[in-house]
Amino acid sequence: MSATAWENAKAWAKATSSIQRLGLREIPFTESPIDLNSDTLSRVFTGRRDELRRVFNLFQSRERRRILVYGRLGIGKSTFLLEVLSVLRRKRPKMLTTYISLPADLDLATTALIAVAQEMPENDWAQRQLYQMGIPTAKPIKERSSEAGGSMVLTGKISEKDVPITKPQYPAISLDILLEQAQKQHPDGVAIAIDDLDKQSPRYVRQLMHDAQGVLKGRAWFMLTGHPFGMTGDLLTSERGLFDLQLPLEEMDQATTYEMLINYLSSARLNHDCTDPDDPAAVLPFLPDAARHFCEVSKGKPRLFNRLGAQVLAKAAALQVDEITLAVLNRGLSAASRNLVQQAALKVQEKRVLALLQARSHLSDEAIALEDLEGLGVTTYSELLPILERLETADLAYRLAEDDATAFAPMPLPPAAEEE
Repeated sequence: MSATAWENAKAWAKATSSIQRLGLREIPFTESPIDLNSDTLSRVFTGRRDELRRVFNLFQSRERRRILVYGRLGIGKSTFLLEVLSVLRRKRPKMLTTYISLPADLDLATTALIAVAQEMPENDWAQRQLYQMGIPTAKPIKERSSEAGGSMVLTGKISEKDVPITKPQYPAISLDILLEQAQKQHPDGVAIAIDDLDKQSPRYVRQLMHDAQGVLKGRAWFMLTGHPFGMTGDLLTSERGLFDLQLPLEEMDQATTYEMLINYLSSARLNHDCTDPDDPAAVLPFLPDAARHFCEVSKGKPRLFNRLGAQVLAKAAALQVDEITLAVLNRGLSAASRNLVQQAALKVQEKRVLALLQARSHLSDEAIALEDLEGLGVTTYSELLPILERLETADLAYRLAEDDATAFAPMPLPPAAEEE
C-alpha cells in the first residue's frame, strides 16, 4: 500500500470511529427524500397520522381520486407522498404505484407516461415509449427491416437501426393506452404521485393543470404536491372541482419533532433500539435538554431538521465527543448557520434584508419603517416579499403564523462562527 493510500485509509478509519463513538453507524439525517424501496422510510417517518388517514380513506373506494398535498417549502411533502406509496405497496400489492418529480417544461400526461412506463420494464410498448424519448431502458430497442433478393437462390437480410428520439405526439392517448395495459397486470389500479409542481413557474403550472384535466380524471389515481402560496393557491381557488382532497401539511409540534429525532437516531444506532420518549437513552447521543432545544430550533420543518441534524452530528464527530451537550449542540448549529448562508449564495440586497431581519427579530408591513425600506432601495414592503420568500426557501427565515402570512422571522440559530 502506498503512503497516500495508507493515509487515506487512516482518515476513513478515523471518520468512521468518530461516528461510532457517538453510538451510530452513520449520520442518519438526509435532505433528499428517502428511497421508496428502502425499509428506512418506514422507520423514520413520523406523525401525519390524521393526514394519512384522510388519504387512506379515499383508497377504500373503487372510484379513482385526485389528491393535492400542499404545504410550505421543506414541510415534508415528498416524504409524505413516498410514505403513502410505501404503505400502498405493502397493503395493495396488486396496485401499480409510481413516483416522479415534475421535470421542467414537460406536460403532466408525458410525465405520468414516463412514471408508469418505468414501472413496467417487461412491457415492450412501455419501454418503446421511454426509448423514443431518449430515456434509458433495460435493453436497446431497434427497428427491424428485411431485404429480399437473389438470382438462383432466394436470400434474405435483416437489418436494424436505432429508433429515433421523439416526443409523444399524443401523450394523453399514449398514457391511456399504457394505463389500460397496466390494469390488466394490476387489477387494483394505478397510483401516480407527481411531486414538485411548485418548482415550476405559477403561470406554466396553471396551464399544465388546465390542459391535464382530462388526464387527471382518467384511469389512474393522482397525487400532486405544491406550495400553499402562488401556484397552489390559484389551484385551490380556481380548480375546486378537480381535486377530491386538498390536504395541507403543517409544521410539526414539539412532541412529534422529538419523536422524529428518536426514530432517526434509532435507525442508525449501533447497540440498542430504545424508542421510549420518556427514556433519556432514546435520544442518545443527544442529552435530553440538547435534544429538546434541537427540536425547538428545527421549527417543526423536516427539511431544516435534517439539515441541522447532519451538521450537528458532523461537528460532534469532529470534536471527538461521546455525547451532544447544549454546548456541543450550539457549536453544531453555528456551523449549520454558516453552511446555510454559504449554500444560499445570497445577493447583496438579500444579505441586507437578512441582516435587517436578524436585527429586528421579525419583519412585517406594520413593523418595518420607511427609512428601512429606503435603505434597502424599495418603496413598499411587498417589494421585499420575494426576497423574504427566498430566505425562507434557504431555511434562513420562516413565515410567522399570521393571517396574511406575510410576517417573517429569522431562524433561531446562533451566529455563524468562523471555520475552526
